[in-house]
Parts: sequence; C-alpha cells; structure tokens
Amino acid sequence: MMGSKEKIKRYLRELPPTLLEVPKIDSIKILGITPGSYNLNFHVKVNQKEFNFRINIDQQSGLDNQIEYEYKTLKFLEGHRIAPRVFFFDDSCRHFDFGIMVQEYLKGPHLSLSFEDISMAAELLARLHSLKPFGMQFVTWKNPLEDTYSFVQNDIAYYEEKKSHDERTLSLAKKTLEKIEPMIPAYRHLFFSDSLNHTDVGLDNFIKSPHGLRLIDWEKPHVDDCTYDICCFLSEPVELWCTQKTLNHRERMNFIEAYARLSGKDANQLRIKVKIREPLVSLHWILWGAAKLCDLKDRITSPQLLEAHTKKTVRYKRIANPENIEKILDSLGKSDNI
Repeated sequence: MMGSKEKIKRYLRELPPTLLEVPKIDSIKILGITPGSYNLNFHVKVNQKEFNFRINIDQQSGLDNQIEYEYKTLKFLEGHRIAPRVFFFDDSCRHFDFGIMVQEYLKGPHLSLSFEDISMAAELLARLHSLKPFGMQFVTWKNPLEDTYSFVQNDIAYYEEKKSHDERTLSLAKKTLEKIEPMIPAYRHLFFSDSLNHTDVGLDNFIKSPHGLRLIDWEKPHVDDCTYDICCFLSEPVELWCTQKTLNHRERMNFIEAYARLSGKDANQLRIKVKIREPLVSLHWILWGAAKLCDLKDRITSPQLLEAHTKKTVRYKRIANPENIEKILDSLGKSDNI
C-alpha cells in the first residue's frame, strides 16, 4: 500500500491545481485508507483541503466505463445535497492500473436505525427520486419487477458456478424464485421506471456530514421504480451487513409513511409494492454475500482487496446465512409482511 500512496502523491503533484480548485499545490498528505468491496479510498489532504482519492479495483455495474459512469452520476447530482462533490476522473490507466476518481471527502458517522436517522434517510431518498433523470445516459430497468427477477436469476446462476457454493443456499434460493415467479406477470403493471435509484442504500453508504446527510458509492445507480431503493433500505440482509439490529414492523411502517408523505406517493400502494419486490432484493443481497464467501474460499478475490474482504468475513456470513432465505420463504406465505 506504501507504493500506492507515493504514486498518488506524484500523480497529484503533476495535476493542474485548478482541477482540485486550489491556487497551487503546496503539500500532500495521505491521512488514511478505507477499502470498499470493489475499490480503495484514500483520504488525501492537499494543502488544507481534503479529498477522497478513489481507485476502482473491481466493477459491479457491468459497464466498461465504470468510473466515468460514476463521475457523470455525481455531476448530475451536484447541487442537490445528496452526494459528495466530484472533481475529476481518469480512466486512461497510464498512471494506475485502474480507473481513478477524486471527490469531496465527507466527515461524519454512518447512519443508524434510530427514528431520527430513518427519517433523514426517507427525506434524502424522496429528494433523490424526485429528480428527473431524462436526457442522461443512465442504465435503465424498463420493466422494474421483471428486471429484478432476471437479476436474481443471474445471481443464482453465477453462484451455482462457484466451486465452493453451498447446496442448501442454492436450493433455497431456487425454491424462493420459483415461488415468486407467478407474481411477476400479475404485478408488473404496478412498477414504473421513472426515478434514479442508488441501489446500494446500506447504512454505511450514508454519511452524516456537517452539511447534512449524504449518500456515497455511486457505482451502480440506475433508473427504476423508487421501490428498489426502498426495498434495499428495508431489507433485513442489507441491515445485517452493517448491524445486528433490524427494523421492526412499526419502524418499517414509519419509514414508508415518512417517504410517502415527503414524496407525495400513496403509502398503501408503496407497502403493496415493497411486499412484492423486497424478497427479490433481499435474495440478491444474500447471494451477493454468499458469492463473496466463495471467492475467498476459492482464492479468487482480487489481491488488492483480499485483506479488506477477509476482514468482512463475519459480515458476509451474517447476510449469507441460509436461514435468511428461509425467512423470505416464510414471509411469502403470509398475507402481510410489511
């Protein structure tokens, strides 16, 4: 990692200072590093200004221009008090083996599941979903419910190809998808592709900065029905990724009602749509965690991220527990799981 730090310093010294909105570059300090699941984030101080220098090791969007896509998304969101400011990206790979991006460094704690924090998340997501994404070249899920079903189908196929996949997990996932299948044609008409969704709204992607709540890690946003983000936020496996606490019935209702009030949407309609779609979103997260465990066991994790993924093993096991799929199956048999 020492080599990367020196490369970052050399790279920044050669930049035109105007890119970082400073008159000249007098000093550069690397204050820390936070490895993500797909990237390395270096906390950099240039003069008295702090930045996040992001190196994109792996990509999860399926796009060849991953870092450019994230940059353009952040530019689209600029001025809306939703995401960090972004300064530039470089996907030439002349200086680094991967694409890089420099953005605002946000100070502050992550979100919790307290009543106050849940309300703040509802407000931010309502503002995000109110933006009109038309004219931008965002990935678009034109048939949200069908596309979610196909997405999880691909997750299952991808997981089944893993050498060390767990047969119980695989069998339960297939059984869950089979049970959900009849719901797709019956309810697809309820979902509309009309808003930009972050798609990864786990608690650790929210920062309570001095300037307000912000969402980070815009690697794979797409245009969809607003319920993708709502389902993700309410998903128990997503909550378990960050904490052992999960929202209870009343807290889930509070979130949906707060979002409905702020967005002008019908709360009852949102509850129906979440009930239909959330099992698929949760299953995706369970299979994502299970696949990451397989990568570690099969020794195919990217070497640059191996240490970070190894440290997250407990978290992966928590969300990939087959009992989480059994809970989904159980919920599908109930009249009301909201």
